[in-house]
Amino acid sequence: MKKTLIAAATAAFLCLVVASQATTITFEDLTGSGVLPTNYQGLTWTNWSYYDVPQPPYNPESGVERIYNTDELTSPIVQFGQAVTFTGAWLAGYSTDQYFEGYFNGVKIFESAHTANDQSEFGLFFNLNWAGVDEIRVVSGDFGGLHDYYILDDLTYQTNGVPEYGNSAALFGIGLLGLIAFPSLSRKNKPAAFGL
Repeated sequence: MKKTLIAAATAAFLCLVVASQATTITFEDLTGSGVLPTNYQGLTWTNWSYYDVPQPPYNPESGVERIYNTDELTSPIVQFGQAVTFTGAWLAGYSTDQYFEGYFNGVKIFESAHTANDQSEFGLFFNLNWAGVDEIRVVSGDFGGLHDYYILDDLTYQTNGVPEYGNSAALFGIGLLGLIAFPSLSRKNKPAAFGL
Protein backbone atom coordinates (compact mmCIF):
# COMPACT_ATOMS: atom_id res chain seq x y z
CA MET A 1 0.00 0.00 0.00
CA LYS A 2 2.79 2.41 0.93
CA LYS A 3 4.67 1.70 -2.32
CA THR A 4 1.49 2.21 -4.31
CA LEU A 5 0.86 5.52 -2.57
CA ILE A 6 4.42 6.69 -3.29
CA ALA A 7 4.14 5.61 -6.92
CA ALA A 8 0.82 7.44 -7.28
CA ALA A 9 2.19 10.58 -5.65
CA THR A 10 5.19 10.48 -7.99
CA ALA A 11 2.92 10.03 -11.01
CA ALA A 12 0.74 12.95 -9.93
CA PHE A 13 3.80 15.15 -9.47
CA LEU A 14 5.14 14.22 -12.90
CA CYS A 15 1.79 15.10 -14.44
CA LEU A 16 2.24 18.71 -13.36
CA VAL A 17 3.62 20.44 -16.40
CA VAL A 18 6.01 23.34 -16.02
CA ALA A 19 5.27 25.70 -18.88
CA SER A 20 8.16 27.05 -20.88
CA GLN A 21 7.14 29.95 -23.03
CA ALA A 22 9.13 30.47 -26.23
CA THR A 23 9.04 33.92 -27.81
CA THR A 24 10.36 35.02 -31.20
CA ILE A 25 10.39 38.73 -31.90
CA THR A 26 10.17 39.30 -35.67
CA PHE A 27 9.59 43.09 -35.60
CA GLU A 28 6.85 42.68 -38.23
CA ASP A 29 4.39 44.69 -36.11
CA LEU A 30 6.52 47.75 -36.91
CA THR A 31 6.18 49.62 -40.20
CA GLY A 32 8.56 51.90 -42.06
CA SER A 33 11.55 53.08 -40.09
CA GLY A 34 12.34 54.81 -36.82
CA VAL A 35 13.89 54.49 -33.40
CA LEU A 36 12.88 51.27 -31.67
CA PRO A 37 10.85 52.10 -28.54
CA THR A 38 12.82 51.47 -25.34
CA ASN A 39 10.05 49.26 -23.93
CA TYR A 40 9.25 47.21 -27.03
CA GLN A 41 7.62 43.77 -26.63
CA GLY A 42 8.11 43.93 -22.85
CA LEU A 43 11.91 44.10 -23.10
CA THR A 44 14.28 47.06 -22.68
CA TRP A 45 16.11 48.02 -25.89
CA THR A 46 19.06 50.43 -25.96
CA ASN A 47 20.65 51.87 -29.16
CA TRP A 48 18.36 50.18 -31.73
CA SER A 49 16.42 51.49 -34.74
CA TYR A 50 14.28 49.65 -37.31
CA TYR A 51 13.57 49.79 -41.04
CA ASP A 52 11.94 47.82 -43.87
CA VAL A 53 13.73 48.99 -47.05
CA PRO A 54 15.54 46.23 -49.01
CA GLN A 55 19.28 46.70 -48.56
CA PRO A 56 21.49 43.66 -49.19
CA PRO A 57 23.41 42.28 -47.37
CA TYR A 58 21.36 43.64 -44.43
CA ASN A 59 18.61 41.12 -45.14
CA PRO A 60 16.11 40.06 -42.49
CA GLU A 61 15.63 36.36 -41.84
CA SER A 62 11.84 36.66 -42.07
CA GLY A 63 9.47 39.36 -43.27
CA VAL A 64 10.79 42.82 -44.12
CA GLU A 65 11.37 44.60 -40.80
CA ARG A 66 14.62 44.30 -38.88
CA ILE A 67 16.54 46.35 -36.35
CA TYR A 68 20.05 47.78 -36.52
CA ASN A 69 22.60 49.30 -34.18
CA THR A 70 21.88 53.03 -33.94
CA ASP A 71 24.98 54.28 -32.18
CA GLU A 72 28.36 53.31 -33.63
CA LEU A 73 30.12 54.21 -30.37
CA THR A 74 28.38 51.74 -28.02
CA SER A 75 27.12 48.17 -28.28
CA PRO A 76 23.33 47.86 -28.41
CA ILE A 77 21.67 46.09 -25.49
CA VAL A 78 18.55 43.97 -24.96
CA GLN A 79 17.44 43.50 -21.34
CA PHE A 80 14.88 40.78 -20.55
CA GLY A 81 13.93 41.90 -17.02
CA GLN A 82 14.39 38.34 -15.72
CA ALA A 83 16.66 35.36 -16.28
CA VAL A 84 15.76 33.65 -19.57
CA THR A 85 17.20 31.14 -21.99
CA PHE A 86 18.42 33.17 -24.94
CA THR A 87 17.93 30.81 -27.87
CA GLY A 88 19.53 33.07 -30.46
CA ALA A 89 18.98 35.64 -33.18
CA TRP A 90 19.69 36.39 -36.83
CA LEU A 91 22.47 38.83 -37.70
CA ALA A 92 23.36 40.03 -41.20
CA GLY A 93 25.60 42.59 -42.86
CA TYR A 94 29.31 42.74 -43.54
CA SER A 95 31.52 40.54 -41.34
CA THR A 96 33.40 42.76 -38.95
CA ASP A 97 33.92 40.48 -35.95
CA GLN A 98 30.30 40.60 -34.69
CA TYR A 99 29.33 38.44 -31.72
CA PHE A 100 26.89 38.18 -28.81
CA GLU A 101 27.63 38.55 -25.12
CA GLY A 102 25.28 37.19 -22.44
CA TYR A 103 25.04 38.79 -18.98
CA PHE A 104 23.42 38.08 -15.64
CA ASN A 105 23.25 40.88 -13.05
CA GLY A 106 25.81 42.88 -15.02
CA VAL A 107 28.38 40.07 -15.17
CA LYS A 108 29.32 38.59 -18.55
CA ILE A 109 28.75 34.82 -18.47
CA PHE A 110 28.68 33.94 -22.18
CA GLU A 111 30.37 34.97 -25.42
CA SER A 112 29.42 33.53 -28.81
CA ALA A 113 31.65 32.66 -31.73
CA HIS A 114 32.69 35.69 -33.77
CA THR A 115 31.99 36.35 -37.43
CA ALA A 116 34.98 36.77 -39.70
CA ASN A 117 36.67 40.15 -39.78
CA ASP A 118 37.03 40.36 -43.55
CA GLN A 119 34.09 42.55 -44.68
CA SER A 120 32.46 39.57 -46.44
CA GLU A 121 28.66 39.50 -46.65
CA PHE A 122 26.97 37.28 -44.10
CA GLY A 123 23.56 36.28 -42.78
CA LEU A 124 23.56 33.86 -39.86
CA PHE A 125 21.27 32.64 -37.09
CA PHE A 126 23.35 32.41 -33.93
CA ASN A 127 21.91 29.34 -32.20
CA LEU A 128 23.12 29.85 -28.61
CA ASN A 129 20.71 28.38 -25.99
CA TRP A 130 22.21 30.37 -23.11
CA ALA A 131 20.31 29.63 -19.89
CA GLY A 132 20.22 32.21 -17.11
CA VAL A 133 20.89 35.48 -18.96
CA ASP A 134 19.00 38.70 -18.26
CA GLU A 135 20.78 40.84 -20.87
CA ILE A 136 22.48 40.40 -24.22
CA ARG A 137 24.76 42.71 -26.13
CA VAL A 138 25.83 42.59 -29.76
CA VAL A 139 29.44 43.59 -30.22
CA SER A 140 31.07 44.53 -33.52
CA GLY A 141 34.59 45.19 -34.74
CA ASP A 142 36.23 48.45 -33.85
CA PHE A 143 37.20 50.87 -36.63
CA GLY A 144 38.93 53.80 -35.00
CA GLY A 145 36.46 53.77 -32.10
CA LEU A 146 33.40 53.10 -34.29
CA HIS A 147 31.44 49.84 -34.61
CA ASP A 148 30.23 48.73 -38.04
CA TYR A 149 26.51 48.45 -38.74
CA TYR A 150 24.60 45.14 -38.84
CA ILE A 151 20.96 44.08 -38.57
CA LEU A 152 19.24 41.76 -36.11
CA ASP A 153 16.03 39.79 -36.70
CA ASP A 154 14.06 36.93 -35.14
CA LEU A 155 15.35 37.30 -31.59
CA THR A 156 14.25 34.14 -29.75
CA TYR A 157 14.20 33.40 -26.03
CA GLN A 158 12.36 31.26 -23.48
CA THR A 159 11.00 32.04 -20.04
CA ASN A 160 10.23 29.38 -17.46
CA GLY A 161 6.64 29.36 -16.26
CA VAL A 162 4.85 28.03 -13.21
CA PRO A 163 3.10 24.67 -12.88
CA GLU A 164 -0.17 24.47 -14.75
CA TYR A 165 -2.45 22.76 -12.26
CA GLY A 166 -5.44 23.10 -14.53
CA ASN A 167 -4.50 20.64 -17.23
CA SER A 168 -6.28 17.33 -17.45
CA ALA A 169 -3.19 15.19 -16.86
CA ALA A 170 -2.57 16.88 -13.52
CA LEU A 171 -6.20 16.52 -12.49
CA PHE A 172 -6.14 12.86 -13.42
CA GLY A 173 -2.98 12.30 -11.37
CA ILE A 174 -4.38 14.08 -8.33
CA GLY A 175 -7.64 12.16 -8.62
CA LEU A 176 -5.73 8.88 -8.84
CA LEU A 177 -3.76 9.85 -5.75
CA GLY A 178 -7.02 10.50 -3.90
CA LEU A 179 -8.44 7.10 -4.82
CA ILE A 180 -5.32 5.33 -3.63
CA ALA A 181 -4.91 7.39 -0.47
CA PHE A 182 -8.52 6.89 0.55
CA PRO A 183 -9.39 3.34 -0.51
CA SER A 184 -12.55 3.44 1.56
CA LEU A 185 -14.01 5.76 -1.06
CA SER A 186 -13.25 3.36 -3.88
CA ARG A 187 -14.06 -0.14 -2.53
CA LYS A 188 -14.98 -0.36 1.12
CA ASN A 189 -18.25 0.66 2.68
CA LYS A 190 -20.24 0.28 -0.55
CA PRO A 191 -23.86 -0.67 -0.01
CA ALA A 192 -24.59 -4.38 -0.33
CA ALA A 193 -27.05 -3.56 -3.10
CA PHE A 194 -24.19 -3.16 -5.53
CA GLY A 195 -23.06 -6.76 -4.89
CA LEU A 196 -19.39 -5.89 -4.63
